[in-house]
Amino acid sequence: MKTKTAINSRTFIWLCAIVYFTSYLTRNSYNAVISEITSSLGTSADATGLIGTCAFLTYGVGQIICGIIGDKISPRFIILSGVAATTVCNLVMPFLNGNLPLMTVIWGINGFAQAMFWPPLVRMMAEHLSKDDYNRAVVSVTTASSVGNILLYLVSPLCISVSGWNLVFYITGAIGALMVATWFFGTKALPEKPAEIQISLSTENDREEKAKNHSVAKIVIASGMVFILIAIILQGMLRDGLATWMPSLISDTFGLSNAVSILTAVLLPIFAIVGIKIASAIQARIKNELKSAALLYGVGFVLALLMLPLLSSSLIASVIVLSLITAAMHGVNLLLISRVPLYYAKYGKISTVSGVLNAFTYIGSAASTYGFAVFSEKYGWYFTVGSWAVITLIGGLVCLINIRKWKKFTA
Repeated sequence: MKTKTAINSRTFIWLCAIVYFTSYLTRNSYNAVISEITSSLGTSADATGLIGTCAFLTYGVGQIICGIIGDKISPRFIILSGVAATTVCNLVMPFLNGNLPLMTVIWGINGFAQAMFWPPLVRMMAEHLSKDDYNRAVVSVTTASSVGNILLYLVSPLCISVSGWNLVFYITGAIGALMVATWFFGTKALPEKPAEIQISLSTENDREEKAKNHSVAKIVIASGMVFILIAIILQGMLRDGLATWMPSLISDTFGLSNAVSILTAVLLPIFAIVGIKIASAIQARIKNELKSAALLYGVGFVLALLMLPLLSSSLIASVIVLSLITAAMHGVNLLLISRVPLYYAKYGKISTVSGVLNAFTYIGSAASTYGFAVFSEKYGWYFTVGSWAVITLIGGLVCLINIRKWKKFTA
């Protein structure tokens, strides 16, 4: 017979997963139809790409703000506010009639709303789950985000064919509205102030004492945080850059329609789930997040080099290799964004650290959304794909440099 605690834990993990699933639907709805928006409005790729860049920037800034706030006030309320705000933004987008400045403003607000999800969610999972349950939860949550992308990239081509890109925002907005009610009532029974942070196995007084004796500067230096942040920026560039511009690459290179090109991108989140599972298995064996990330960056480097001769010669092989590169980056994301913050819980900084780490992911995302568009238009896709090889090589080297310091910090 299942115990009450086990049922509650599973229910809570399920709620965390579906709220993050919803966040990805409402966050990536614009990216899913960006190629169609570019074509239907007759604008340049860098003009529509700038809208996504704005959202990534506000998301990155919001991650830091919401990360700090998430260590001080109710994380449940912050997440609820984020779901409500992103719902409104998605429902408003179809009514802007292709007004790019207004779309930039609304999607920038949406970027900040999305920042209200991850840092407080990490804190809630840390407070209400054991370490083993937390590790299972982050795999479930990140997998749910990929499932959200799969649904989005399956539905978007159908929406474009039936009614145009506006319909995508109506659907994601409706799902967001449903999630507002689900999260409010589903998490109502959770205590706002748990007796202790489960994963740190320490009392509140212990955490306060450690926080006093270890300044932020000391923690940053001891853990090699600077190297981790560089690696995070680089994986953000590839993970979200490829997801955003893969349909355009396929359309430009192989002459497919936007709807069909968007449909090929559904493979990215499917492979991402595989990448997440593999990264979790690698980490279970290696037990060092930086060493595991370096290995995945190495895989990404080999795949990026392999992509160069395949480009324009084989559609199927190109799509598979691109999907494998993003799978490797999703694995890096799991290790550096989801697992690394655990080690800062004993200092009372888990939400702050998770917010900062995720912010740097989207610095990379913002750079790639605009940068890859410029690269492809000015220098072509071969140059752009070559830049991906350089990014993975640097990412792997940065992780290798910090392996020993991270091992000492986590010992």
